[in-house]
Amino acid sequence: MHAKRYKKMCTLLLAGVLAMGTTVPAFAARSKNVVIQPEKAPDEPMTLEEIQKEVLRSNRLNKTLELNFKKVEAGLRAVDEGLSDLSDMQDDAANSRMGAGASVSQGYAGIGQITGGIKELGGKLDVMVDAGMFDEVTAGVVNQIGGAIGGLTQIEGGLLAGAYQTANAMETMVDSIAEQQRDALEDQQTSLKNTRLDLKKTQQDWKDEAQLVTQLLVTKTVQVETGIALLAEKQELLERVCEIEGKKAELGFSTNVDLDGKKLEVAQGAKDLQDAADGLTLLKRQLNDLMGRELDEMLVIAPPEFTRDIETAPEYSEELLKQAIDKSYKLKTLRRDKQQAKEKTDNWSLYDGQIRASQLDMDIADVAMEDEKASIANDLKKKLDAINAAAAAYQNQKDALKKAKTEWEHQQASAELGIVSPVELQALQLQYEQAELALMNAAYAYDIAWGEYNMMMQGTSSDIYGTYKAQLG
Repeated sequence: MHAKRYKKMCTLLLAGVLAMGTTVPAFAARSKNVVIQPEKAPDEPMTLEEIQKEVLRSNRLNKTLELNFKKVEAGLRAVDEGLSDLSDMQDDAANSRMGAGASVSQGYAGIGQITGGIKELGGKLDVMVDAGMFDEVTAGVVNQIGGAIGGLTQIEGGLLAGAYQTANAMETMVDSIAEQQRDALEDQQTSLKNTRLDLKKTQQDWKDEAQLVTQLLVTKTVQVETGIALLAEKQELLERVCEIEGKKAELGFSTNVDLDGKKLEVAQGAKDLQDAADGLTLLKRQLNDLMGRELDEMLVIAPPEFTRDIETAPEYSEELLKQAIDKSYKLKTLRRDKQQAKEKTDNWSLYDGQIRASQLDMDIADVAMEDEKASIANDLKKKLDAINAAAAAYQNQKDALKKAKTEWEHQQASAELGIVSPVELQALQLQYEQAELALMNAAYAYDIAWGEYNMMMQGTSSDIYGTYKAQLG
């Protein structure tokens, strides 16, 4: 790899990690609360697998998802209690109405007895008056008392009837309010159940994504670290060349313009080296943060070795597409939305406008599902193409390294014969080491391409991973 390509690589990596330093904390919060001390010595290298395990064990995003899951379950319990309270209210209203009905029945029976007694008393009074036992005035008073008692019984009957009507109306009103509230609570219950399912899927997706996110960051970190070592060698070479150019200028074999150009190259090389070092610091901070450690805690990484044989990706086919579609959780949620909308269209207690809105929701879900299927098809093709492109690049770098190794061995032999100067030999060595780095980068890119494909075919969301990858560039 040429120095210009290295400069571009380090600049891109630096831009990515600088941007990531301000945006990624949305997914991995600052590590001020829980600090997990590593079991290994601070300067002992950690493997990719060890870092991945630590991320799964200590990452705060996963803990936040767990807390949100518990919060949703608490909300579901509250809704269940609300629905239970509504049922109790309806039962109380029904019991009150039945109690009032029983009281009316008993009251009417008592009123009938009083009325019969008054009639019987009136008949006896008439017999007594005819027999001369009472005078007509006394009998009139007694009749008036009987009439008053009869009036009171009519009033009591009216009160009893009113009480029953009130209880009946109360039950109707409670039922109406309860049904409205029940509809609202059941909608909340459905929404919370869906959220619970989505959170559970998100938790599982994050565990799967975390593996590839960590691999992406680890490989980028190793790439930058190796690149920094080569930049340091390049800087040393530039300084030697500049020193030689200065001596040539002193002897008149070079101009000051040439010397100034070499000095600018040295200055630019120093800046590239510092930029790459700053980018490396940010990358390691992200890894420490994902592991729940202090941001600037020492982190030494053992470069991962991927021994995957180069192979072409599977052929795109309808069967392969069907497998990807069947695993898509987004499609499952769209089908769920359509089913819920359909249930509302069958609810004839809703207004016509509400039913029409639900029918439109079904149409919207249909369109969204077709769009998602097309998106899955396009994404699948891109991932298959990415694997094949990465495989070809990997093979090319393998061939290039073999050629570079042959040339390097030939130049070493020439140097022993004095044909190649030490400075030229150092430059050739740097080119060979750059070819080694290019091969390592190609191997990492090839393995990542397979990881992205496998993640899709397993139905794992790539939202968080995609954000990390976009920030790294």
